[in-house]
Amino acid sequence: MAEENKTLEIEQTRSGYMLTCKLKGWLDPNTSADLVSKLNLQDITMLIFDMTNVEYVFSSGIRTFLIFQKMLEPMGGCVKLVNVPENIRNILEYAGLEGMLDFKA
Repeated sequence: MAEENKTLEIEQTRSGYMLTCKLKGWLDPNTSADLVSKLNLQDITMLIFDMTNVEYVFSSGIRTFLIFQKMLEPMGGCVKLVNVPENIRNILEYAGLEGMLDFKA
């Protein structure tokens, strides 16, 4: 059986200094690099990821969120994950990221 090709759809909405990204699909090594390349963070201090339709997050996806957080911190910015499904919230909690990332159900 051939392995299914997992994808990530990204819908971006910019409002002032805030960028909201609705994600759909898998955040894995391939799609994480795509996410980084598609976001323009110029003048952004609040980066919000709507995780409602994210099926799974690999360690590379977690690293991507932390990279974005590190990029925004010097400007007083932050990354927030909203509408995080329980299975993904469990992964983030197990990785010990409660104090590093703001994520909510």
